[in-house]
Amino acid sequence: MLSYAAAPVLISLQDGKNYARLSDNKTVLLSGDYKTGKEETLITFSTMRNVPLSTVEAFRFSPDYTRVLLRAADKDYYVYQFANNRCDKLSLKGAQNMPIFSPDGSMVAFERDNNIFIKRLLYDTEVQVTTDGSATTRNGVLSLHSAKAFGQTHQMTWSKDSKTLVYAKNSQVYMYHVHYKWNKPIELPQGEDVHITQIQWSYKDNLFAVMYLDNVQKQLSVAMVNAETLIAKRVYTYTDSRFISPEIASTILFFPENDNFAILSDKDGFTHAYVYTQAGILKRQVGKGNFDVTKIYGYDAKNKLVYYQSSENGPLNRGVYAININDGKKTPIAIHNGTNDASFSSNFSYFVITYSSIDQPFVYAVCDGKGNPIREIYRETINPGIEKEAYTFADGLSGWILRKPGVTQAPVIFDVTDAQNQWKQDISYKLAEQGYVVATVAAHGVMGYGQDFRKAVYGNIFKVPARDYIAAAKSLVKAGISDGENLFIMGNRLASGVVFAAMMQPDSPFSAGIVISPVTDLLNYNPVEVTRYMNKEGVTPGYKTNQAVGNAKSIKGKLLLVHAMNDGDNPVENTNKLVEELVNNNVQFEMQLYPNRDESFTASLLQPHLFTRILNFIKGNIK
Repeated sequence: MLSYAAAPVLISLQDGKNYARLSDNKTVLLSGDYKTGKEETLITFSTMRNVPLSTVEAFRFSPDYTRVLLRAADKDYYVYQFANNRCDKLSLKGAQNMPIFSPDGSMVAFERDNNIFIKRLLYDTEVQVTTDGSATTRNGVLSLHSAKAFGQTHQMTWSKDSKTLVYAKNSQVYMYHVHYKWNKPIELPQGEDVHITQIQWSYKDNLFAVMYLDNVQKQLSVAMVNAETLIAKRVYTYTDSRFISPEIASTILFFPENDNFAILSDKDGFTHAYVYTQAGILKRQVGKGNFDVTKIYGYDAKNKLVYYQSSENGPLNRGVYAININDGKKTPIAIHNGTNDASFSSNFSYFVITYSSIDQPFVYAVCDGKGNPIREIYRETINPGIEKEAYTFADGLSGWILRKPGVTQAPVIFDVTDAQNQWKQDISYKLAEQGYVVATVAAHGVMGYGQDFRKAVYGNIFKVPARDYIAAAKSLVKAGISDGENLFIMGNRLASGVVFAAMMQPDSPFSAGIVISPVTDLLNYNPVEVTRYMNKEGVTPGYKTNQAVGNAKSIKGKLLLVHAMNDGDNPVENTNKLVEELVNNNVQFEMQLYPNRDESFTASLLQPHLFTRILNFIKGNIK
């Protein structure tokens, strides 16, 4: 997926020894040496010819490094040329979304109103590639539901020779030829009513791969497409009885020396990489063990090393490793106890490590390719009055608890959120500062523990993790951390479904629940996500038993409903349906609506008014 860099991120330059970054005040683009940190000015935005800019929010180099795409504060894009220090607006005809340079740097493709356009920089002309874009026909861009479900926003990519642009139109793939100006569809084998999850060119000018899932996300296919004949041949198919996770469905890595490719699969019970020939013949599995590969960074062709992130140093941890593609020899690169993530230079000789753990805030540092630290570039500060500790709950469930030093028993708030070993300055810390104990659980459904643990939620997206939170809450009562009278549970969006499910169970220990932008009705939420976890081949009984709508009378305990009324992803009407049932069943509740706010408002629970509302609810319901 296309990403643009913003401070303090370092973006590798062509030589792999130097980087570029925005200055802290975003008025200058700097270049620097990875090893020494010595920096000099590349561009002063206010002195650019033609269209000077005061600040820039993000940037991206052309593949030949002669131009730079700049995104200004007004969200418009501009193209800067080093040769003449000139900056021009990418388009004068309307908005530009997700622009991408052609490999030769002479063109930029972008999306506007669900159509694709190409700006030919050498001639200052703009060509409209598609004309049928609408709310239901999306060219090169994913729907809101698909983007959220697969963590992507666009599906279009240039050929290596810059002659063609391949893009997705809903569930089909098309190719546009720049010179001849034709659009032609590509027929995918068994490719009707599918989710296009990745389009990736090989190292050949005439060959690219398309990854796609069937509608219920149980079958993954990889088709190799001949760009000259437009014939697609399916070379890989994998079917799962439950679902295929989005990272598996969208990860493919080509090798330049032979055009073999690697993909992820959890067919042996854990997520690992597998290498196949161009014809789809399995060559080897890359690495084995009871851990999940969570990310592939790239391939160092010179040393035959694949760089990846995995949970092999503990299911709550994430480490960075390199493995030889031929002999399987593995080298730990960054395996501090906690969450390690890396951004490599173009030749893998340096990388920026982003590291955090339960007792360490995020640290950004430059390391050499072997993981040896060179210099620290940024460190978050922490509140020394808060302690976060790993904790093992009942039934071997892992997670953490957060509290002030010396707090042995207090009201406990379970936050249904990511339980990775890392430090996050979120609502949990703000609540702990108030003297509460905050806890979370690595419940069934998360990565790191293998396929069976992750896919145990299939058909029971909310009930299964709810049982984990109930078990964890009871274990804190048994340990004396909670008195059993003041157990709260809190969740945002999909996590709110776990809150409802926990409060609906006959043995629920929770005295109160807080739900923000709650998913109350699975039939009226993101169909792509819901189908993955609930199997929409006929609405199963789980659709009813896993949601609040239809089960309002079973909700026990105090309840606070929060919703932004302009939420486009999860309409407030879903909450209104639940409210009607709560009223009809005489279930008491409190409610907070935000009439002029959208989903971005409730995405952060630290908005002053929202946090105060949550805090007052907790204080008012302590026994």
